[in-house]
This record gives sequence, structure tokens and C-alpha cells, in this order.
Amino acid sequence: MRPGPRRPGGGPGPGGRKGEAPRPPARQPMGDLSTFDIRERITSSVIDTYGTMLALEVEPLAEEPPPGYGIHRLVGTLNFAGAVTGIFNLQVTETFGRLMAGRMLEQEPAEVDLATDVRDLLAEVTNIVGGNLKSALNDAGHPCVLSTPSITFGTDFTIRSLAMDRFERMAFRHGEHVFVVEAGLKGVEAAEAGLEFCTPEAMSRLPHVDAAKLEALDPRAKIAAAVTEVFETMFSLALAPVDTVSASSLQGKRLVSSVCFAGDATGVVSVHVGEELARRMAANMLGVEPGEIDDEAAIHDMLGELGNIVTGGLKSALTDTGLRCALSTPSVTAGTDFMIEALNLDRYERFAFEAGGLPVFAEMGFKISDLVKAAPRGATEVHYRVEETPAAGGEKPAAEAGRATPGRPAAREPSPAAQAAPPAAPHPGPAAPAAEAPALPEDFGLDLLVDIPVELTVELGRSRIPIQELLRLQPGSALKLSRLEGEPVDILANDVLIARGEVVVKNEKYGIRITEIAGRRERLRGLKD
Repeated sequence: MRPGPRRPGGGPGPGGRKGEAPRPPARQPMGDLSTFDIRERITSSVIDTYGTMLALEVEPLAEEPPPGYGIHRLVGTLNFAGAVTGIFNLQVTETFGRLMAGRMLEQEPAEVDLATDVRDLLAEVTNIVGGNLKSALNDAGHPCVLSTPSITFGTDFTIRSLAMDRFERMAFRHGEHVFVVEAGLKGVEAAEAGLEFCTPEAMSRLPHVDAAKLEALDPRAKIAAAVTEVFETMFSLALAPVDTVSASSLQGKRLVSSVCFAGDATGVVSVHVGEELARRMAANMLGVEPGEIDDEAAIHDMLGELGNIVTGGLKSALTDTGLRCALSTPSVTAGTDFMIEALNLDRYERFAFEAGGLPVFAEMGFKISDLVKAAPRGATEVHYRVEETPAAGGEKPAAEAGRATPGRPAAREPSPAAQAAPPAAPHPGPAAPAAEAPALPEDFGLDLLVDIPVELTVELGRSRIPIQELLRLQPGSALKLSRLEGEPVDILANDVLIARGEVVVKNEKYGIRITEIAGRRERLRGLKD
């Protein structure tokens, strides 16, 4: 009987015995990206993930793999942003993708659904291997964050990330199947990277978001205005929105410029143009005739700059609301037969324009982190305490004496005569203790509640299925959840989201290591029920 799939994490963690929580490696100071061993990190992660998760033995290949043109392929993609920007691609054939999904679901390859099972699994594996690379970069002193995954599929396309300092392309084999992993990385100056939020410690702090600005923000209008302005100012082309496009205009080679952003707000902005229009845009920008543009790199650089400007405008609008996010480097996907599907986004829109009778498409998708969405709107958190100096004679200051406390009304204000009376001489003796700091509004009466037990729930994920599928469930059935492997789990207090964390095992018991936590006021909301 074929062994069932196993999830990563069943064996001993680094620095610990089986059953103990792994000890995180010490964070190193900012290092040199040129010395970071990309190939070794990816190779070990790929072998471990395929072995533990899918029970598939894979081995690295020394020779360059054959090109995949004409073969139906799927590519899972992640983007890095922060002190390191770049791209991570995991490319498999449809045949091998079906084999992977069949192993995971314990089905025959022909039985799995290409549109859901294979793509979902590829996104999950991409998240795991890309996430391991991101963790290794953080530990090596290169703090960064990841975008949500996307899947590109078709028979004729290439994906290139522009202006990389390092690029590695590795091939692996399982039996007769060959798959490819690519990683391109670029170091970014600290001021440009936004390092204050890229570290795990900084990302665990809740940002101060202007709810009114966030609700008033119209991302689609922002993108449409930016694309129109760039076409006019950079390419001398008038852009007009359209409701319909002809099917014939979608044929032939097309190019897609994509820039991702990640952080409190995560998403992607893409601009699609045909090869003819792309050549005209580059010619107008350089002041030459379209026929003189014979360098594909010049077209890609132009599209990368277009993506940077358009996405940068949306990123600035998001950061103006208080959300923290950083941009990835642009990537360009080119070919005659492909589709791109961005995953795990709350909102996704695509709209069309025309420039000189040729179509232009813009796509925009994003999501706000769960902790930001769970934060109370308009709430203010106080991150300091006030110590008041006691009045002479050990008496509390007037402001303290007049404050109401639980179970006791506020004292009346003294009469003018009493206010004018000189203070009594202090009695000799030990100094009076310092007055206690005033409690925060949400803390009044909290001492009466601190011993009340609160039910904590850890939510691994959710799934929505038809009733007929519900009725078919039986022991041994597998349920797919919305959460991907490697994503943090939700921690709720009385059904209120208060934190997120990662699953650990200690003394043969499951536990949660908290990685993100909501503010104090939000956590106290869990006491209301």
C-alpha cells in the first residue's frame, strides 16, 4: 500500500529532540547578500518538503532542464519585499502537478481537479519552500516579507524578475518527471526598504490606521488615474476606458508587468499590453521609431518602470492611512498562451482601456491583514504610564483625590476658602509611597475579572462545502481548508481574534508560539461575552 502523505514538522526540529519545540536560530546582523547560499537553502527545503509532505523522493539535477515551451506548465510565484526584494518560482508540468495532488489527496492523478486541487497544492508547496527561504534570509540579517502566491499556467510563457543581484535556477527530478525552481534576489538600501516594519518583532505590533482614510480610499480609481497619467506623460499615448474589447485583439504575444506589495496590506498590480503596443510605448519613451526597438530588455525595463510608478502610487495611498507595506521588484511575464491567477486576496478587479485602438488591461488585488481588520475602529492605545508626585504630607494630589474609583463616588471639589488655606506642615516620618499610575479606561474594574477563565480557541482553517459533499463524509475523508501550509493560525478569545501564531510540539503536546498579537484593548473585547 502506498504510504499516505505526511506534513512537514513530524521529525525533530533544529536544536531539539523529537517532541521538543525547535529553538529559533539567533538573528544575525545585516549581512552581505552575496555570501548567502541560495542554492543550498532551496535544495534542502525542496527535498524535505516533497519527502515529508508528499512522500515523494526528489533529487537535484546538475544539467540544465529542457525548455518547457509547448508543454502545459504551472508556475507558483512569491515575491519578496523589504531589505531583500525578488521573486521565487516553482514550475511543474501538468502531469507532475497531477501526481503531486494525487499523492496529497490519496487519489489517482487522473481523478484530481487541475483547476483547484493542482493549483491549490502548488500554491501550498510554493508557500512552504518560499517561506523557508524568507526565514533563512531573516535569520541571516536580511529582513523581508512575502506576497501572497500567484499561479501562472499555459503552454507558452516566460517570467522574468528585473534587475536582480543574484539569480539561481535549479532542476529536480522524481523518476521521469523534472521540475524547476528559480529564485532572484536584490539587496535594498535600508531607507528604501522600510526596515522598521520588515522584522518579525515590528510586524507583531499593531499599526495605527486612520479608519476614515482607509474607508475613503478607492484603489481602482487610484490605479486607473495612475495608468492614464503615465501613458500620457511617459508614452504620449491617450488612454480611454472601455467596457468591451474584441476577441481578435487578445491574440498574439502579450506582456504583463506586475509589482507586488506586502506587509499590513498585501497585493499585486498588473498592466497587460500586446507586443505591438509595448514596442510603440518604448519607442515613444526613447524618441525613436518602433522598428528601431530591437532590444527586448528595453521593452521589459520600460514595463518595469510602468509597474513601479502605478503600484507605487497605490502603496503611498495605503501607507498614508497608516498601513505598512513595501514593494517588490517588477516582473514581466511574456508569451502567447498563459493566464495568471492571484490567490488569497480579499478584492480583485480587472478593467480595460484602449490606446490607439489597442487594448490595455489593468489588474489590482489586495487584502488587509486580519489583525488590522480586527482592530477596533477609532480606538487609541496608550503605550506609556504616568507617575504623579505625591503632595506634601503624603496626601494625594487634587486630581487624584477627586477621581472616582470603583464603588466610590468622586469627591466634591473644595470650596474657594479651603483652596486658599495654606497647606499644613508635613509630619515627620517615612516618605509617602508614590501614587499609583492612573489606570487606562479599559482597566477600571479589571481586578474584579482577572480570575475569570476565558476560552481560547485556535482555528486551523475553515472550508465551505455543498450539503451533498457533507453527507458523503466518512472516516478517512480529507477536507481542504482555506488556510495554506505555513500560514499562521488564528487565536481567538471568546470568538474574538486576538493573535496569530505557529504550531509547535513540546513533550508530545501541541502548542502555539505567538507571532502576531492585537492591542490590549482588542484583547479585552474577549471578556465581554
